[in-house]
Amino acid sequence: MSADHHFPRYHPRPPTGYVNDPNGPVRIDGRWHLYFQYTHDTAHTGSVVWGHASSADLVSWRYHRPAMSPQPYGADRNGCWSGNTVLTDDGVVAFYSGMRQGHRYQSVLSALSTDGGESFGPPHQVVADPEPSEQVEQFRDPFVWREGGRWSMLVGAGAVPGGPSARLYTSDDLEKWAYHGSFATPDERTGLGDMWECPQLVSFGDHEALLVSAYEFDRSAANRVLAVTGRRSGHELIPERVGKVDAGPDFYAASVLREGGDGPIMWGWVTESRAADWTHEADWSGMISLPRTVSLTPDGRLASAPVEALTGLRQEEIGRSVPAQFEVELELSGHRGEPTRMSLGTSAGERLDVVVDWATGQVSIDRDQASRDPRAEGGSYTFDEPEILSTSTMSLRWFVDGSVGELFTGSGRSATVRFYPTEPPPWTLSLSGLTATDEVHVWRLWESGHAGRRTRSEGCP
Repeated sequence: MSADHHFPRYHPRPPTGYVNDPNGPVRIDGRWHLYFQYTHDTAHTGSVVWGHASSADLVSWRYHRPAMSPQPYGADRNGCWSGNTVLTDDGVVAFYSGMRQGHRYQSVLSALSTDGGESFGPPHQVVADPEPSEQVEQFRDPFVWREGGRWSMLVGAGAVPGGPSARLYTSDDLEKWAYHGSFATPDERTGLGDMWECPQLVSFGDHEALLVSAYEFDRSAANRVLAVTGRRSGHELIPERVGKVDAGPDFYAASVLREGGDGPIMWGWVTESRAADWTHEADWSGMISLPRTVSLTPDGRLASAPVEALTGLRQEEIGRSVPAQFEVELELSGHRGEPTRMSLGTSAGERLDVVVDWATGQVSIDRDQASRDPRAEGGSYTFDEPEILSTSTMSLRWFVDGSVGELFTGSGRSATVRFYPTEPPPWTLSLSGLTATDEVHVWRLWESGHAGRRTRSEGCP
């Protein structure tokens, strides 16, 4: 077993290297395939390839060789960046951003796999780059889906002036694409970020949810994933509500499988919240989030929940001395006054706090004291849970995996937070502000694919 207690054991990622955006989740012959941006060196100086993992149950992952690598003289010669995949009679078709140093845009490329998604052939460009007159600063990250007998594509963009947009294209054959302008028009609610990366569209009857990763050109604000929900009118989405997809600081670049069996499934890039030199020393950076089902609430809010299959991670119930991999499930009821607090502490005095404030209807996660290493970022993150003001009840699940905590509430809100205690486990889980009717369960979670720095499942990148 690796001595690095920060390394995740059930979140997907290879043993070493740099992981970021999840790409093109697809189900083929009963098996889930997940691709992700991957660079073999943690400093992220090498070319980006599409890493590849697959699973029969969304719990245990088999790691494969990279499914896509840059062509030496191709339009992706400096990296195969974000996109998605679709299934056709010919095989699995990937659409992605090709990176070329010195080229203004990441061109929209397409490549075909005829071996069940194990590898993709040489790419070709299918959508023209924006014209100079459009004053588009950045353009990337295609997302393709089929509806009404035709194919549609969104591509993220940002223009000066004009702001962020998701550009809409349609096609009959996945080769010739017609441009229809901006799919969603920025306004005082949606105009967040200078560009929208990784646009994804999920349909819920007569409503749509456009997921975008809001990106600032000058990095002046933290990146975040937004859900723009509303109804479609022709080739445009009319926004009715905008909100964060995840309330934490460490969830970005959401990727959606529109038809996941029990509904759409979403993954995200779990970013780092520590100094780059620390990731270089550790020889790994980033991971992919747990898979989440997504739905739309009656008032138009995008809700998410861990997929049901994740209960398969549970081993035995344990007490308050916890390993680095565990899950807490709380059913809280009858609360009127004192906040309910859940603290994860170490013998070195480090502490991560999750607090439910029944008086304000808010949930907060505080990591200011979570690490003695000054290279770890702090901060407190709060989100509204207004339902508890009237019901005095709440359900909550918290998945901890080394240096990441993914928190889910029964109302469909989530928060992903990285933390880096210097003291290795066992850690101490403390709870206060409970009532006699509250239910508390703590499970040890099995390590679904890692033995030391290699996976115990099949293959490795």
